[in-house]
Amino acid sequence: MKNNRLWQNLRSHLRSNPYRQHFNAENTKLLSDKIAAAELGHRGEIRVVVESQLPIGIVLAGISPRQRAISYFADLRVWDTEENSGILLYLILAERKIEIVADRGIAKLVEQAEWNKICQQLQNQLGTDQVLEGLSKAITDFGNLLRQHYPIDRQVNNPNELSNELIFIP
Repeated sequence: MKNNRLWQNLRSHLRSNPYRQHFNAENTKLLSDKIAAAELGHRGEIRVVVESQLPIGIVLAGISPRQRAISYFADLRVWDTEENSGILLYLILAERKIEIVADRGIAKLVEQAEWNKICQQLQNQLGTDQVLEGLSKAITDFGNLLRQHYPIDRQVNNPNELSNELIFIP
């Protein structure tokens, strides 16, 4: 398994990843705007990190995509929202892996089947090269889940606790 991961990431280092074209400045802004729109009407936060390929040292150290996602979850302080309602979507393009890390507040309210459904839909769209559409739908779905479980009380101020910027690591 480690050799397969190593090859996937090395191959991505050696040649242009076909998904990179989707993450130009215009599309990155479009997805960041989609995150901002998905955060309206609830008290949650959404972050998206797309990594083209992993550094070879990370692969050789045996760090899984899940561990990498959890690391970004911590580094970006998604865990540090007022109501523990942050969600991180992590996508590693070279390995075609998707990880969702949800903070404990929202995680205990949403069934695993809902997270799996979002992952499967995104995986299907990535497989048909509908990258922007897939990410947009996943972001919208997160917003809908958060609106369902953390609706805004009109009397409560709802500050944007985290940046809406999509993070793309080439």
